[in-house]
Amino acid sequence: MRIQLLIIGSNYYYELGSMLLRAANSLGIITKICSNNLSDYANSMNHIPGKFFFKISGKRPLEWWDFNKEIIRQINHLQPKVILVTGVFPLMDKVFDSARKNNSKIVNYLTDNPYIFRHRSPSFIDNIGKYDLILSTKRRLVPTLITKGAKRVEFMFFAFDPSWHHLPDPNLINDSNSFMADISFIGSGSIERLPALKALSCLNNLNLQLYGHGWSNVNVSGWHKNPAIQGDEFRLAIYSSKISLGLLRKSNSDDSTQRTFEIATCGGCGIYEDTPEHRDLLIDYPEYGFFNSPLDLAHKCQWLLHHPQELQEMRQKGFDLIVKYTNTYASRLEKIFELVL
Repeated sequence: MRIQLLIIGSNYYYELGSMLLRAANSLGIITKICSNNLSDYANSMNHIPGKFFFKISGKRPLEWWDFNKEIIRQINHLQPKVILVTGVFPLMDKVFDSARKNNSKIVNYLTDNPYIFRHRSPSFIDNIGKYDLILSTKRRLVPTLITKGAKRVEFMFFAFDPSWHHLPDPNLINDSNSFMADISFIGSGSIERLPALKALSCLNNLNLQLYGHGWSNVNVSGWHKNPAIQGDEFRLAIYSSKISLGLLRKSNSDDSTQRTFEIATCGGCGIYEDTPEHRDLLIDYPEYGFFNSPLDLAHKCQWLLHHPQELQEMRQKGFDLIVKYTNTYASRLEKIFELVL
């Protein structure tokens, strides 16, 4: 039995592996996913010794070796034409050997910078030269990957999943008062983002909302801190905010992110860091939709909040520019198959 695609990635609804699976199904591509969620296959992570082992073993839980054996079994049984691995996930050499023996192309959709401390996995770095193709969502990272021995690297944007990234249910919009905000940001807590957030907290009498993990340990005044959100709450928070921030993490080599696509597709009005990737995606977007410093961000947000017509026009322009088939994960999958087959 030969299938077309085997995905090694998270099967959580809002994760890339799951989005690619739905994209494959929409295209009629016969696909199976091996979920690499630690909670699915690594019970040792529920205990202190297991967490300690994970830390000292290069982000590999005790069950990692057995999980790799299961991947090999699936490759030998299903003989996929393409094996698509999402993110910084290390594999045993025997996985690549099995791919070659079954004439399978093995591709990594690399969504982070594997050379920075918080993502670094020595085993994954050893894998880089074994992939047939690496797709980096960071254009600036491409030369580094080639220098480090990658056979072939292509830049590929993130995208959106129409079943997940869409306008909120109209029946819920009427009850969205709890998500109203002048300015909001959805993302994990990071001191790297503090200059932009502090510049905005200096503006008077604004409703500023943060959503995400890790903010309790970050000292930022003037912002209301909320837990991470998904699903309808995620869409409502973006839709109900007058302005949604498209902040990046330079330490991760970001010039665009998944959020770049999510803000527009969920009906939000985004203001984005001024980068070549954002400019490529948002051609003809208003100049006041991009900022190049915390002070510039504060000035433009203040101006937009006093110009509701321009703000609404920018919201519609972002939606029109992003919500098109060429920005979907189905389109990305078609390109991946075109590149390797």
